[in-house]
Amino acid sequence: MLEFGVSGKLINNALVMYDRETRSLWSQFLSFSVQGEFEGTPLEPAPLILTTWKEWTTQHPDTVALRKPSSSSRDAYEGYYASNDAGVIGEKVSDDRLPRKELVLGLGFDDGPKAFPHSELRDARVVNDVVAGKKTVVFYQTESETALAYGREADGQELTFSLETSDGREWLVDEETGSRWLPFTGQAVEGPLVGESLERLHAVNVFWFAWTDFYPDTDVFGIS
Repeated sequence: MLEFGVSGKLINNALVMYDRETRSLWSQFLSFSVQGEFEGTPLEPAPLILTTWKEWTTQHPDTVALRKPSSSSRDAYEGYYASNDAGVIGEKVSDDRLPRKELVLGLGFDDGPKAFPHSELRDARVVNDVVAGKKTVVFYQTESETALAYGREADGQELTFSLETSDGREWLVDEETGSRWLPFTGQAVEGPLVGESLERLHAVNVFWFAWTDFYPDTDVFGIS
């Protein structure tokens, strides 16, 4: 077991960690060690959700949060988000298919990268696709600007999803069986596939300029 800290170094404007046991350096974006005793060793990705505190506590009402004391409620990065600057060291690849700081959901990585811009997902809401050979469904919740990706196979069959609103909440519904799935967990709670779960896919919400620096040949959903 390793304990990690922030090295203060960057690779393409992305965080580089170090482990306190061997002082090896690890790329947060690439998910493997780039220098030291563990060079080349991958980390096991843990799927995460970028969402609002309101939505998170709606899904997980018993959450305990660690909050650093501060005399100000202002976000220290507010100016950075609003500017068009490409990080500390600037962008390596200039790609005008999207605004520099457009948020994208990136997945596929080295097997066939594809970016799903939040601006496109706001209209699509649910996208059935194949990314890096993996049958994939991407869900987007507009209110919280949350984007999630799942494999769209369950119980040995390929599924095609759409969005349905009923009982005051949103559901993913597959066309093949009519089962209802919770968008934030990928679990089927009604219908023939009740009890089945979709596989959460490794994906990152990231600025466009950061994604293209690592994956300049990326495909982009909604843009030819």
